[in-house]
Amino acid sequence: MRAAIVENPGRIVVRDLPDARAGRGEVLIRVEYVSICGSDHHAYLGEFGSRVRFPAVLGHEFGGTVEALGEGAGGPAPGTRVVVDPVIHCGACAACREGKLSSCRHLKLLGIDLQGGFAELVAAPEQAVFPVPDELPDRLCPMVELTSIACHATARARYAPGESVAVFGTGKLGLTVLALLARCSPAALIAVDLDPGRLELAKSLGASHVVNIRDADPVERVLHLTGGEGVDLAFEAAGSYRELPGRRPPVTSAAESIRSGGRVLVLGQGGGEQPVAWKPFVWKEAEIIASRVSRGEFPRAISLVASGRMPAGELVTQEMEIAEAPEAFRMLDENSPGVVKILLHHAR
Repeated sequence: MRAAIVENPGRIVVRDLPDARAGRGEVLIRVEYVSICGSDHHAYLGEFGSRVRFPAVLGHEFGGTVEALGEGAGGPAPGTRVVVDPVIHCGACAACREGKLSSCRHLKLLGIDLQGGFAELVAAPEQAVFPVPDELPDRLCPMVELTSIACHATARARYAPGESVAVFGTGKLGLTVLALLARCSPAALIAVDLDPGRLELAKSLGASHVVNIRDADPVERVLHLTGGEGVDLAFEAAGSYRELPGRRPPVTSAAESIRSGGRVLVLGQGGGEQPVAWKPFVWKEAEIIASRVSRGEFPRAISLVASGRMPAGELVTQEMEIAEAPEAFRMLDENSPGVVKILLHHAR
């Protein structure tokens, strides 16, 4: 099988590997499309430590067709179009025993800890495989996983219609969260970033206001837009950030942008440490909430993307063949203008 393989940090090549096979209770999937997630880029750069063993086959956002069933597997029949929830939990740690599967102490991801969709064939546990309706095109199947994370994050944040929200960071996940919120009747939806192109995309996805931190202090702007009160809820989806004179790190900006008693939901997973000013949290008796992956949101995410209620296709800016994976990662390394979501297709 053909696969894009990260041989060592910063170097990806395309070559053949032995075909994957389905083990007991597993489903073998022939991948059609896989997308490059921000986590894939961090892993490719070597920022996931011992979790990613090189050479590595990344790709945890993918869809395809069932090729075969392993022994004892009762999953979808061969030929069925499916998407895969890449989260594998241990079921035995304290978090799992409480049902908090997304907080599993030993959580693993297909495409991070285990071989993923950058290969033509992937074996996945049968419970992680979901059939998709005809209305969901192959090219948008990888967007289901990202949508499921946004669904989980908004639930963790306890978002309610009519609340005001600021989203710090308009990368892949930030834009997905914003697009979901825009369809849930926010009183105000403010996007904050330094990339004009992504801010324009945020506006087209439903942001009521956009703030370019090169031009304005985002905290001052958010307070102005909310009559000095601050937003009910802020999402920090930047992770890695660029230091600019006179601008605070994203988590601190988010804390200073919420009202008293407000909430900050942190999603960013940048490689470096981000200093946080805790005084605003204490003075406001605010909440800080973390969100990691998803927890049972795949069926809802499939419905949202398939129905078009989640405009996932608008986030796709490039479609390339898997053989072009080295070029795709070069574009991400160089932060090429206009790049948001890259889809890779396994040519037949």
